[in-house]
Amino acid sequence: MCQRRGYQGSELLIYDFCTGNVYQPFDKKRNIAYTNPVYIEGFLYFLQGDFDNKKFNLYKYLPKENLEKIVELNIDEVNLYNLSIIGNPLYIISQKVGESFQCYYPENISFPLNDNESVVFIDDGKVYIEAWTEEGWDHDNNCATDEYKYYNRIIIKDFSGNTISTEIGFLNKSANGK
Repeated sequence: MCQRRGYQGSELLIYDFCTGNVYQPFDKKRNIAYTNPVYIEGFLYFLQGDFDNKKFNLYKYLPKENLEKIVELNIDEVNLYNLSIIGNPLYIISQKVGESFQCYYPENISFPLNDNESVVFIDDGKVYIEAWTEEGWDHDNNCATDEYKYYNRIIIKDFSGNTISTEIGFLNKSANGK
């Protein structure tokens, strides 16, 4: 990347499968990248990294109607590791498995994560964490025993990192958004 003097840039293209129209809210520019978009209540949201200006911008977008900057963050004030947007309302987060979870917008939230945990959703003042669990593994022989079990758990925490509940399973968003 250094030999080419930076990142070549990303294009953000929105396809309307019903009409066949393609929308491009921004022209491709060097050193500009985007996270995966999130669709909430009729709008697309995406995080734009502008590495020349050292900023991350959260945008709300409705093709042909609305492009609105929601918030701008200084790149030096965020951890770029697994930086993403999740939840409803929308949260800008980063997480480093085995280290920490950090939320930057709309409020600052931070607490440690275990090696087997990752934040998957935030809603109604709760942080939903998926944790994989492995039981019955023989570490000395590096193999499963007859009692081996692998499963996921959902851990729900408050914004201070206190555990509210834990249950076996995992989260999936259904077609109706629930």
